[in-house]
Amino acid sequence: MKQGSLPVVRVVALCLAVLAMAALHGRSSAWAAPMKTVTDRNGRTVRVPVDPKRIACFFGPSYEKVFLLGSADRVAAMSLKQSTWAHKLNPDLKKVVVMPSYTDPDVERLLHLGIDLVFYWQWPQQTARMASAGIPVVCPYDGAGNPGSSAGFMRAYKQEMRFYGQVLGEKARKIAESYCSYYDSKMARIVAISSKIPDNRRPSVYYITGRNVFATQGGAGTSRWLLEMAGARMVSRDLNRNFLDVTMEQVIAWDPEVILVGGLTTPDAIRNDPRWKTIRAVRHNRVYTCPEGVFIWGHGSSEGHLFVLWLAKVLHPERFRSFDLVRETREYFSRFYHYPLTEAEAHRILKRLPPEKSPPSPPRKKGR
Repeated sequence: MKQGSLPVVRVVALCLAVLAMAALHGRSSAWAAPMKTVTDRNGRTVRVPVDPKRIACFFGPSYEKVFLLGSADRVAAMSLKQSTWAHKLNPDLKKVVVMPSYTDPDVERLLHLGIDLVFYWQWPQQTARMASAGIPVVCPYDGAGNPGSSAGFMRAYKQEMRFYGQVLGEKARKIAESYCSYYDSKMARIVAISSKIPDNRRPSVYYITGRNVFATQGGAGTSRWLLEMAGARMVSRDLNRNFLDVTMEQVIAWDPEVILVGGLTTPDAIRNDPRWKTIRAVRHNRVYTCPEGVFIWGHGSSEGHLFVLWLAKVLHPERFRSFDLVRETREYFSRFYHYPLTEAEAHRILKRLPPEKSPPSPPRKKGR
């Protein structure tokens, strides 16, 4: 054996081991399956299975998109624990492996699980590690920069949805097109009203989006455009960042009229802290908990149009009186999630409450 041939032998051995592992578990392998070439939204050209069977959802809202597009049964791994409503709509979620870290993906475990497609962030080093092991990795998110307008934001968001459809197959592609038409019609009705609201009638809003009360988004994040389309002024929009942490001093300087609580925090974290008592939103009791369905409504969710409508009704109730948010929520869940959401369940989602627990079944009587 030549000295330089050892690495090649090891690579071949690794590939053979992976193929054997996939065969052992009766799973389709990306190496054996028909493949197609796609360009992901980070500009990478990637060979992916025509019909992926074992998907890992490592990009924040990717599970919700895969679920929406009728492919939840293919999800074998994810990086986030999903919402209680996601579990309500898909009880099989309890069988899906939740990986401990999406910033440091366990390539060996992904191979063991037979993963043949990963939805991931635009992080080159981790992407390269998975790709070098033969695992197709695509980024559904265009993080290149600020879309520049609400129209640009909506256009980019529909491109993201269509990308999922392109990758997942023909059935998913058709659902994605149907979704985009639906999204256009709903957003057009809202923006037709909110676009006429002058700046001096738009409340200033501080939107909490992360693990603590100082985690928010800047002008490069999705929140800026969602809030604008709802008739608000996001106080952090001039900070050209996506996610960022601010200080109490900065919040005091902004003195927002409204505070939205999303992410992993609750309004009590603000109401119980004396530092916040001077803020206008706290003084006037205008601290609101953001709704959460299958995913967090204002955080890259396909339920984002419902978030815009909810916020528009919170901020401008007289202008959006004719919109029935409960009916809109039930319609969406029925049409795209194929779930007959009740009126009571819709109210719980709007209040960010989990599904009600089913009463325990009565004990079975023993036969005489």
